[in-house]
Amino acid sequence: MEQSQDRIPSAGPSHARYTVDPMYSSVVVSPGHGRADELAAEGHIYEVSLDGLRFELDVALPIGAPVTVAMSLPGCTSTIEACGRVSHVFDETDDPAARRMVVSFETFADGARAALARYLDQKWLRPACPDRNLAGEPVPAGIAHDEDVQQTCEVMIETADAASKSSKRRKSASAA
Repeated sequence: MEQSQDRIPSAGPSHARYTVDPMYSSVVVSPGHGRADELAAEGHIYEVSLDGLRFELDVALPIGAPVTVAMSLPGCTSTIEACGRVSHVFDETDDPAARRMVVSFETFADGARAALARYLDQKWLRPACPDRNLAGEPVPAGIAHDEDVQQTCEVMIETADAASKSSKRRKSASAA
């Protein structure tokens, strides 16, 4: 089996993934396994799970590179640190500026895995689409579960403005 140059093959997700609004999160990524240092780069998180995270930095890291990540998530009172490897880098043509990539976790700092599990169980974040993995690739049939995703729908609301003209607005609403 030939390995693609932009990803490391994985066995697929084994834990639920959650979508993070990038503007409310940050990640500090340092090369190697250990504490953050002066070579660290800061970016934003897009998805997180107990398996890894999808994030962006200004520069792409090499596939397989060992890294230490320090995550700050919305509503989480502590920084969560983990070590892992870059397992996927999104295509440069899709990311002309900041580069999205995936880190697969290998180890966590003391108590960090339990803290992340507690945080994810508190439902601060929206469940991610279950039919795609962190790298955006389709998940094999039988792994995705519809009940794991909060269903949403669009509603068209028609209102009358001051000039008696009607205006239409789209709203997203939870079906739950």
